[in-house]
Amino acid sequence: MSCKMALIGGGSCNWTPTLAKDLFLREGLKGGELVLVDIDPEAAELLRRYCVLAAERAGTGWTVAVEDLEPALDGASAVCISIQTGDLDMMHLDYTIPEEFGVYHTVADSVGPGGVSRSLRNIPVFLDIARKMERRCPNAWMVHVTNPLNQLTRAVAKETSVRCAGLCHNYEGTIAFLARFFGVDVEDVEAVSVGVNHGTWLKDITVQGKPMDSAKLTVENYLRFEARQIGPIESGTTDDRIERMFGEDRTLSYLLPVELFEALGVFPVGSAPHVAENLPFYLNDLETIRRHRIRRKGVLPVRREAKKRRGGEILDIVEGRAELGELRASREGLSSVVESLATGKPSRVVATMPNAGQVSNLPPDVVVETWARVSGSGISPIASGPIPKAVLGLVQQVVGEIELTVEAAVAGDRKKAAQAMYVSPLLHEKDRAGELADRLIEATKDYLPQFRR
Repeated sequence: MSCKMALIGGGSCNWTPTLAKDLFLREGLKGGELVLVDIDPEAAELLRRYCVLAAERAGTGWTVAVEDLEPALDGASAVCISIQTGDLDMMHLDYTIPEEFGVYHTVADSVGPGGVSRSLRNIPVFLDIARKMERRCPNAWMVHVTNPLNQLTRAVAKETSVRCAGLCHNYEGTIAFLARFFGVDVEDVEAVSVGVNHGTWLKDITVQGKPMDSAKLTVENYLRFEARQIGPIESGTTDDRIERMFGEDRTLSYLLPVELFEALGVFPVGSAPHVAENLPFYLNDLETIRRHRIRRKGVLPVRREAKKRRGGEILDIVEGRAELGELRASREGLSSVVESLATGKPSRVVATMPNAGQVSNLPPDVVVETWARVSGSGISPIASGPIPKAVLGLVQQVVGEIELTVEAAVAGDRKKAAQAMYVSPLLHEKDRAGELADRLIEATKDYLPQFRR
């Protein structure tokens, strides 16, 4: 029986080419069916044409179609979601409105007022999809790559019977950095990952089978390392495109993580923009951000330009004005998960899932990000022990924010939304939490049906 993969948000020029290509290159998934679903039919058709070319180049017998959501779910083996409810226009508000309250977001997609706002928009969409999955493909896994990974995974697990796991490439990017820093292959670096997505920490790091030499991983040595680099640190993930667009005057993506490692003895997963949003001192003001060379992603114009440029490149390929090029697998985890679920071939992936004991010092059922085993039986998290004491409080604070955000999004509860913003360390003006919540809800209300009940 061949694999049927439903990709919701299949009209994405950034995600779909990478995820589809990876699927097509998997030997165990020959003869699969990829179904693209998107609210923009023109974008979906463009990506269908691109994926057909890529599937033909791969030669593994995949078919590609565009369908509406419900027929796409019928008989699906797995469902992947890559969406951004409200697109960049709404993300712009997540980024700029909190600035009026002294919150300088670097990413605004996971924590802080921007992360809360994004959650309020995405959670109803995810729950609608999950409830349709309960009826049309109850045995399928939802394996998504949509932010905020924590809140969306938690909402689906809490409110539906759908089995759900979130996948992020930040672990791969961090390991790629460490491998480059120590001058070894990526496969030579191993670590245990504990925490929550975009707030995860590495412990028990080994390099070529031996404990990492912590004395070498200093700010001084990191700055020397950066000075020797000719180009950007490539991790084989979609974030590489963003890094390349900052030119010669690039930021230092791992300066803050190295600073934190020197101070705390554990290494954070992800580059500085994500890490900083869990540590408000580094985002207190624009001068602090500049001093630590932290890139402010937000919705800088570069994102719109990147979307437009990538769309043009794909159009040129499907219309024969440019070559497709060689297909190479990325380090995104989706294809290996889908292959393992479909064939039983075991694999391992870093996944965001409900805590079933994999993190010993966090409550049950809250979402955590750890290693997981994947097979025909499903995705099973691996026991990873406790979060180190030096960062436990930081993670617990984020978990509280996640829980309040999910409750607010499910019930359409303004008070809970304000509470989530209040407990966020990013908001210093606590007495304005309710005002900020109201501002963001009002500005994004077209995408918040739960607040109109």
